[in-house]
Amino acid sequence: MAGTSAAPTSDDDPYERLRRERPALFANPPGAGYEILPVADASPERGPYGVQYRDPFVTLVRDPVRFPDGQVGGYVRLLARAESGGAAILPIIGARVVLIRHFRHATRDWHWEIPRGFSDPGETPEETAHRELVEELGVAPQGLRRLGMIHVDSGLSAMATTLYATTLPALAPHETRDEAITERGQFTADELDALLAGGELTDSFTMGAVLHARRLGLLP
Repeated sequence: MAGTSAAPTSDDDPYERLRRERPALFANPPGAGYEILPVADASPERGPYGVQYRDPFVTLVRDPVRFPDGQVGGYVRLLARAESGGAAILPIIGARVVLIRHFRHATRDWHWEIPRGFSDPGETPEETAHRELVEELGVAPQGLRRLGMIHVDSGLSAMATTLYATTLPALAPHETRDEAITERGQFTADELDALLAGGELTDSFTMGAVLHARRLGLLP
């Protein structure tokens, strides 16, 4: 979707609608290094501003901002379409963590990671966690323990993902071809450390969940 110019925008403009519906995303707290401006006050020659792209999962915006040096221009951000963002779940069987090996389009490579996904509109993080675990592992969680939140790239993305842990009795055969998942594995704490040291574990959701789980005594 094309961005808006610096001219005043109508009530139907998707960027202005987003600002009205989700004002917390456009707040300017005291001392903020980047001040979001009204589109009408931005420099036209440094546009376009506004919503640049949308799909069912994400919205890409280019905010009109005043930078720390006083100049005015655009700053790109990635927003989740659903207010709850998404969820990532650390599945534990006994003393082992379950990881899936997932091919990711963005990196064009495979990654060991925990189940995760975007929330659907109106879906709570807990509902997202339940759905993603069933989709990716074929099992429902036996209770979810909230671990914390994670921002995977605060320089680009406003999306916050809620981290959970759950205990599973066992894994069952499950078809995951549609999810680009090629393998499932169960790893001890020492094996997780080995994956990390060897550069085979780079997924920030997984590392954040494991860190929280160790803090809470859920893992050695």
